[in-house]
Amino acid sequence: MKRYLLGADGGGSKTAFLLADAEGNPIASCTRGRSNPGDIGYEAMEALLLEGFTSLCRENGVENGEVASVFAGIAGLTSFKMNELLRDKLGRAFPNARCDCSHDGMNVLYGGFPHGEDGAIIICGTGSSCFVKVKGTVYRIGGYGQFDLTGNGYEMGKAAFAHVFRTLDGRDDYGVLASMMDAKFPEGCHKSIFEINGYSKTQFAAFAPVVFAAARENDPAAVAILEQNFAYVGELITTAAGLFEGKPYSVALAGGIFKDPLAMELVAKHIPETATLFRLEAEPVTGAIAKAKHQLASNEGATPLSAFLKNSY
Repeated sequence: MKRYLLGADGGGSKTAFLLADAEGNPIASCTRGRSNPGDIGYEAMEALLLEGFTSLCRENGVENGEVASVFAGIAGLTSFKMNELLRDKLGRAFPNARCDCSHDGMNVLYGGFPHGEDGAIIICGTGSSCFVKVKGTVYRIGGYGQFDLTGNGYEMGKAAFAHVFRTLDGRDDYGVLASMMDAKFPEGCHKSIFEINGYSKTQFAAFAPVVFAAARENDPAAVAILEQNFAYVGELITTAAGLFEGKPYSVALAGGIFKDPLAMELVAKHIPETATLFRLEAEPVTGAIAKAKHQLASNEGATPLSAFLKNSY
């Protein structure tokens, strides 16, 4: 019987699915909407993942029983109860597979360090988070939702709108950033304020590139927004240094925000000398496949349902 691997990378904007052979070579992929349970709820997240995985298998002639290992790394999936529920559902859907799930940081950890090496990762997209792996233990630094309100595309986009509205009453000067933001709306931002107030995190994050564009024009407001956000990212990387006890360490940068070269420059201003930055070129979902392959080799993840039933009766 053929053996396959399944991986998923879910965040605040989209969810990527990947089917690979037992060696981790990609076979097919698909994309669905956002899956952060904090945004859409646990039930919707679970349904989205099961549909994505099963559709990917069906459309490529793979029987669910041929899947050997599954890993889903989903932003916001930090609750033990949610992990257990999802792990159980995946195990029932793929009865011969080792199944596991965790936060999306695990995808980047295994994408940047596929052989289990120690290192740190920063995810900066709609939201942001930092995870560090040292001697087999994974640590989280920052990224606690509403208690860490900076360092991501959502906050950059929201701050850009706040700046535009401040220019209406003279608290901020009207410059390049405000002009670029107004140009996105037929009659300017102020005429669309009720619509903007109803934006989702993903919609606000879509305006982060405008902030980068204005910063390249040396707009003071845009530069200040980026400096504030990347100083926060630098703080996470600097805090991670303590876990490496003064030794050099590598930091993988992932997420849509780091696709802009200016992001790397700005982060580099706020990190210790012991940290080496590199941008994760591969999509994080390939890290989910690496994790699925690793858990198959190391017997990590939930016991396949067939083995569970055999051992229980």
